[in-house]
Amino acid sequence: MDKIKRHAALPALAAAIAIFVALTASTYQAKDNGTFEVRDLIGSREAIGDVAIRGELRDGVHRTRFRIEEGRMRADTELFEQPKQADFYRYVPGNSLRSGGMEYSVQNTISLHTIQSRRLTDQGYSIPVGSAEVVPPPIRRDSDDPNEGFRLANPPEYGLARIGDSVYYTVPVSSRFVGASAIYELKFYQWGFRSAIDPKDYAPRKLADLPLDANESGQGTGIEILGLEAVGDRLALIFAENGALHVRSYDVRTGEPLGEATVPEFRLPAREGDSGASGVASFYEGYEAYPDHERSTLTLNFRRGSSVADRIDMTALSFGFAGGVELADRTDLAFSDGEEDTHSGISLLSYRDGKLYAIRSYRGPETEQPRALFDIVRPKHLYAYVYEQSKLIYKGEIVTDWNEDNIRVYNQSPYQGSFGYDQTDYRYFTNVVIE
Repeated sequence: MDKIKRHAALPALAAAIAIFVALTASTYQAKDNGTFEVRDLIGSREAIGDVAIRGELRDGVHRTRFRIEEGRMRADTELFEQPKQADFYRYVPGNSLRSGGMEYSVQNTISLHTIQSRRLTDQGYSIPVGSAEVVPPPIRRDSDDPNEGFRLANPPEYGLARIGDSVYYTVPVSSRFVGASAIYELKFYQWGFRSAIDPKDYAPRKLADLPLDANESGQGTGIEILGLEAVGDRLALIFAENGALHVRSYDVRTGEPLGEATVPEFRLPAREGDSGASGVASFYEGYEAYPDHERSTLTLNFRRGSSVADRIDMTALSFGFAGGVELADRTDLAFSDGEEDTHSGISLLSYRDGKLYAIRSYRGPETEQPRALFDIVRPKHLYAYVYEQSKLIYKGEIVTDWNEDNIRVYNQSPYQGSFGYDQTDYRYFTNVVIE
């Protein structure tokens, strides 16, 4: 009887192997049959004929690399031998900033800013490496609210920039800071050894002085340091003063200024003493920065105060750094394609040859009540836009079947409560670039 059982198991094992092979073959056959195309919505696709758009759509078990060149889409799917951790990253103001395989965060107090560095790993976590310190300038005390004077113009990590192995920092001071600030090249000591070092041995190198004389009187808007960016081998200081935006370039070796561009009629909201002239647009401080190191350009994207519930108004300012600094293009943008996907969405701008190219993802509205309970899985869309002289000349959608990943959630009863959302199971776009 035992012999008969042993022989009977062989056909069952063979059948199981055959089913596994069939499923594997079916998976590999289907991997290249998914939807992946460009759908023209406004204008002619010739508008993107001068650039190439490439990126990945992936989850934890496979990825599809795509490339749009001369208006044609090519895509190829790779199945991973082992599941991989989701590796998407999008900077959110107030969180850590990544650059060159490192992650930086700033702990700021009224008397000291501590910059911490961590090395990123392939396993989805980071390892503490070092710390550096910068003393901020003093604060003018002319308010009954003790927190008002402490306010920075932007989250402190906006003051970080990296060129090669060097990290630079300036405090994003508001108009309530007085005296003088500076741009520093940081010197890191080993993480966790603060009590064992002499702070003088790790004092940052002062690269350039930033006088704050305009803030002394408390009249007008004064100086607001909005951020520090790297463009090739140069630093770009972004600051606002008396209703204008300034972008100043610095040599990282000598600290000498290399040029400055000014954008007039640039008003930040809710500034004491700034009445805001009628018809002058107001902007929010938190900008998006898109440096192009090969072309020596920097595009800054500011949200305008005119944005409404169903429309996002922005202004993109593109600067050239080939000589000094010059404003190459100013484009007013208006997006009404849904809600920004701040979790794992794509936001990309590139200025080239008189045109501004934008790739952005949005979550569409949800109409079915049970599905609306799970906001994170609302249908997503990835759009490509082309602007020329502030006019939208092309809009297209990169269409895929990625929203089909939500089928399990759509069929879940709303009475079950929450569900486990893991980006390893839900595809997302990443590594999208324009070249």
